[in-house]
Amino acid sequence: MKVGHDGKVYYLDGEPFIVYGGTLQFFRVPKRYWRDRLEKMRRHGLNTVDTYVAWNWHEPEPGKFDFTGETRAERDLVGFLELAEGLGFKVIIRPGPYICGEWRNGGIPDWLIREHPEILARGPNGPLPGDIYYPPITYLHPTYLGAVSKWYEAVLPVIRDYLYTNGGSIISVSIDDEPSYWETIFQPFLTDYNEIITRPGGLWEEWLRSNYSLDELSERYGTPISDYSEVYAPASENEPLPKILDWHHFKIWMTNRYVERLYHHMKRYVDVPISILDPYLLLSAWRHFYRYVRENNLNIHLWTEFWYSFYRSFDFKEDKLGHIYYKTGIYRFYQERLGTPPLSIETQVSLAHTIEPDEAEHLYALIASLGIHNINYYLYVGGENPKGYESHNGITWDVYSPIGLDGSERPHVEPIKWLGEFILNNPDFVNSELRPRVAFGTYEPYEALSLFDLRKNLTESVNLNEYILGERGLLTLLAMSNVPFDVLDLEEASVEEMLRYGQLWVYSLDFMGRKVQDKLAEFVARGGNLVILPMLPYLDENMKPYSALAEFLGVEVERAKARDNPRLIQFTSVSSEGIDRMLVRNTVRGVRGGEPFVFHYGRPVGTFVRRGKGSAIVLGFRLQYYSSHHDLHRKFVEEILAMQNVGRDFEVTEGDIIALPRGNYLVLLNPRGHRVFGKVKYRGVEVPKLLDGIEMRKRGALFLPFGVRYGKVEVVYSTATVLGWDGSMLRLRNHLSGLSEVALRNVEDVRVIGGKIVDESLSDGVLIIVIEHEPGNFEVEF
Repeated sequence: MKVGHDGKVYYLDGEPFIVYGGTLQFFRVPKRYWRDRLEKMRRHGLNTVDTYVAWNWHEPEPGKFDFTGETRAERDLVGFLELAEGLGFKVIIRPGPYICGEWRNGGIPDWLIREHPEILARGPNGPLPGDIYYPPITYLHPTYLGAVSKWYEAVLPVIRDYLYTNGGSIISVSIDDEPSYWETIFQPFLTDYNEIITRPGGLWEEWLRSNYSLDELSERYGTPISDYSEVYAPASENEPLPKILDWHHFKIWMTNRYVERLYHHMKRYVDVPISILDPYLLLSAWRHFYRYVRENNLNIHLWTEFWYSFYRSFDFKEDKLGHIYYKTGIYRFYQERLGTPPLSIETQVSLAHTIEPDEAEHLYALIASLGIHNINYYLYVGGENPKGYESHNGITWDVYSPIGLDGSERPHVEPIKWLGEFILNNPDFVNSELRPRVAFGTYEPYEALSLFDLRKNLTESVNLNEYILGERGLLTLLAMSNVPFDVLDLEEASVEEMLRYGQLWVYSLDFMGRKVQDKLAEFVARGGNLVILPMLPYLDENMKPYSALAEFLGVEVERAKARDNPRLIQFTSVSSEGIDRMLVRNTVRGVRGGEPFVFHYGRPVGTFVRRGKGSAIVLGFRLQYYSSHHDLHRKFVEEILAMQNVGRDFEVTEGDIIALPRGNYLVLLNPRGHRVFGKVKYRGVEVPKLLDGIEMRKRGALFLPFGVRYGKVEVVYSTATVLGWDGSMLRLRNHLSGLSEVALRNVEDVRVIGGKIVDESLSDGVLIIVIEHEPGNFEVEF
């Protein structure tokens, strides 16, 4: 019995296995309902169940463990694992020690905190408030690590007995949960000033010694340093910016070292894949995790999650596209380097007042289209909190889960069911490559400054959520302009990797590392096409003057200061050939050098330059997504693509139909929700041929096959999703229209179940049929 993988999917005894699961927290569901909830999950098409194991639930008093339900029926971990296995589920299990989960202390026992308050993370002025519902722990405190060791020694032998490799159903065990000092890592001076960190010779000093010489520190912090003990942990914005960034990176290092300790302990019992969800709850910072596990030979699978609304109505419309393209892009960048299968372990199906099926479908289909085909939905089954174990959420913990507290099934089960049927029955889609022609380059220090809202003496705003990732961000503009893109870490990616793309977009603040600037210059010199905005860097990572990229390009961008006060930030307009008065926001900087092609009231603010074998477009303003001005912005993106000869792998006649190419599939999305209608061309085939166009009446997704074989039959194309086949019958779905067109090779006659043929053509061995049907599923028998 073995659990393996090929970097895309898992293999169980040599057979491919795609994770399509949901989270059922057995300790929140009365034991008498476990079977009912699991059977409903099976009917929804799920093959995996994910659950936490809460430390404080199973060890309510020091040394007194219950994994069989002796003290409470809902503590019967063994019984739950046996039931799940008996119903045909594979299991992902997460024993913490920290589980978050909207559960008391995130699973850390009260008795441990009460007896050993020294394990708690501290602020610069002492203990944090006592009413924090997830009290952050100093991960590397020896007392805490000793307690964790005892917990692991109790729970891991139980888990070991039910591993797939031992004949059980557990195929993966996860370390901790989102180790981020319970999100205090988002705030630079909130934690962690625990004594074991800040004392002379403590962890902070150890990290400094291992990363910098004294001369390097003196240069970086701008002051003479003769001994490491002189470098106190920064506690205010008055410290040098490089030191504040170092403090952030130090906390990331502590998290990595903690994960390493847990990993080695877990490896003593676990021989199935060991995984972790979103270390640090950051994105660009994944580079630190990747480097650490690579350097220390830790075989940890990196998983991610997708959340877009908390305690309000679910909201996933077109203005979220940029963020999800970015998150899946940077995740794939590191997941592929690690060589482990992509998995979204917490794909939001709860924690919202209501979830509309069309918006849920939009999110779930997009995740799969962008390369994450192993999907687990969280929280799939609603439950309730035992008294004394609630966190901030009272007794009921059912915030619109697909299966409610009372066992009822909510409407967003429908897209979960059909998408799972498609993914599990179409291995060609799962194995296909996502190869965008455009990439966006991210620079990790910018992420920290944006989170901290720490601008210091920079002229450019650090509000990257507004200008890049957010609802009006640059990346949503690219997505809504039908520009699929990958994401590259500019510090980690090689020039060769950059050159794989027809175009590289970079958003620049005042500073950028010397190696990165030099790398971008080499990229252009060797034939790369760079688009950089809204300025060029003139400082290095130590905030010392360095402008190698600008000097190489021969372009100078005015150093005008951007404004951060929303009520004072201007809206203005720029113009280019064929583009009259395109709306832009905040400061517009003058640009000198190159061939100007964008103007702000006659002043050049954008230019095109050729250097070496490549080119660069430098813009002194931000491009953003404004739905009411979208056509002009989209037209400007088209101009930028054309200037650097960047094409697409597809064509659409209706710009609001978003297309994503995936090998023999073209995924179509209608993210805005209004009716769209048009034709598409992919792999040299324009479709449809008999109908006037593809109709998408509402928000949703279609997975169109182009030349996909199902047995002896080839689907040349279809404007409906092929859910699967059973030898002589194709199961299809088109819930966005009442007409579908299907072209088949090696078929002369068909029968339609659930619709009727209203037009057909036979030419060159290809049978094309137009099927009238009710929006939804139908079948073609041959």
